[in-house]
Amino acid sequence: MKLIMKNENKIKNIAEFLKDKRREKNLSLEKLSDLSKIQVYHLEALEAGQFEKLPPSIYRAGIFKRIAKFLDISDEEIVKLYKNENHLIVEPSYANEAISPKENHYFILTPKKLTVFVGGLLLILFSAYLWYQLNFLIGPPNLVVNPKEDFITKEEFIAIKGQTDNGIDLTINGENVYVSSDGNFSKDIQLAAGLNIIEVKAANNFGKITKIVRQILREY
Repeated sequence: MKLIMKNENKIKNIAEFLKDKRREKNLSLEKLSDLSKIQVYHLEALEAGQFEKLPPSIYRAGIFKRIAKFLDISDEEIVKLYKNENHLIVEPSYANEAISPKENHYFILTPKKLTVFVGGLLLILFSAYLWYQLNFLIGPPNLVVNPKEDFITKEEFIAIKGQTDNGIDLTINGENVYVSSDGNFSKDIQLAAGLNIIEVKAANNFGKITKIVRQILREY
């Protein structure tokens, strides 16, 4: 290792120069590190005038160039100051060490990740399908009836219409009613004078029942 000679006062000048330029840009060390991809401890060493903590001289020009870009100054100006203020600088023993740019962590889609993602998605879809089918089989049938509310009428006949699931046994006031393949049904009901109770019942093969009752008052 060579004998070291340093001019400490002049080293402070270049350190303060870099620090002042950074502050003029309102940049923290961390922000400048993110922009330049230079490790924070290297920037701290520069602003402290501790050049012996930097990588060998062959790599320092790269550091100055990156810093100059984001401080809007000439990298040649920094290099000139550096050379003028440092006559002989210790070269620590670095074994093939270069500036270590900060690592950027990006998500990279690999065939393995894609396979896992697609497999997981298919599993979710299959589970949802099974849940739907199971709920359809063992749950109570769906049933929609029109008219949707109780009402008063003077008509003698009304049509009870609606929709349910395919393959459902449907009755209106105990009488079987035909259900089409798409689940639609319709039946004309004769109303007696006064209050009429109409019960629509849908039952599946598992004995699950859905029942809707309408009260219709026929005036006379």
